[in-house]
Amino acid sequence: MKRNGLFAVAFLALPLSLALACSKEDKGDLQIFVVPEDTITQGLQPGTDMENVQDGWTITYDRFLVAIGNFRATRTDTGASIGDSTVHILDLRNAPTSGYVTNTFSNIDAVRWDKFGFDMPNAKPGDTGLSPTRQEDVDFMVQNGFSVYFEGAGQKDGKTIRFKWGFSAGTSFSDCASPDGLAGFAVPASGTIQIKPTIHGDHWFFDNVTQGVEITTRLAQWLEICDADQNGDLTIAELKACDVTDALPQPPYDLTSVRDQDGDGFISVFDYVDSQVRTIGEFQGDGECPTRSPVP
Repeated sequence: MKRNGLFAVAFLALPLSLALACSKEDKGDLQIFVVPEDTITQGLQPGTDMENVQDGWTITYDRFLVAIGNFRATRTDTGASIGDSTVHILDLRNAPTSGYVTNTFSNIDAVRWDKFGFDMPNAKPGDTGLSPTRQEDVDFMVQNGFSVYFEGAGQKDGKTIRFKWGFSAGTSFSDCASPDGLAGFAVPASGTIQIKPTIHGDHWFFDNVTQGVEITTRLAQWLEICDADQNGDLTIAELKACDVTDALPQPPYDLTSVRDQDGDGFISVFDYVDSQVRTIGEFQGDGECPTRSPVP
């Protein structure tokens, strides 16, 4: 009987010890990499595939700078949160092969953090660059208060249209999910999860302003239409003077979500491009961050 009693006590104690072990949450690490979509580093090609420019234009970028930061995550089950308000200026055209490591969060709950977001604000004094971003690029972005700046060219049938455009289009991107629709990210116990906010370089060539899955056609003929003086340099001033009625006919364009971004009472191609600039922050490649709002 004594032996049986000892066995019973030990048997009853085992589930208690397991319960105590299970009640202690495991921990893991998070690394955040900012990466450019290959449309930035490799450009866009003409063709008939979904990712091609359908009206025959080749697009290349020589310079592509962004302000990005304020990475944050939350658990809705407990309200726990992590974050870093630092903003970096990054040269995405010359990004490291694996992207820029902007943050490492160590020893955090090994669970799903189902709310993730980040900002692409207008650059301000105190924002810092990460190598190989040049200090002159950081200074340029801060002096102009740009959130996004890019230089490049479109080519078709022997004609070249060059562009150098900057935008003060500060935007917050929230509720990010992976391409398969999983919200946020899951931290593995005693491991590291690497997540990748991904910046896209083709949205101004879409035929609509997407708010979810990118069901769109890429078109670029408006580059030539808006180059009013036909000198091969398409300026911001020309974009602001270019009427969407002429350059972006409906159909095929859907301009429903385009707003008068510069407040001049006229919907121009600048307004269209600026609206698209406010959509380029995505997650894990083509995953969406559907909740967008202006930030200074």
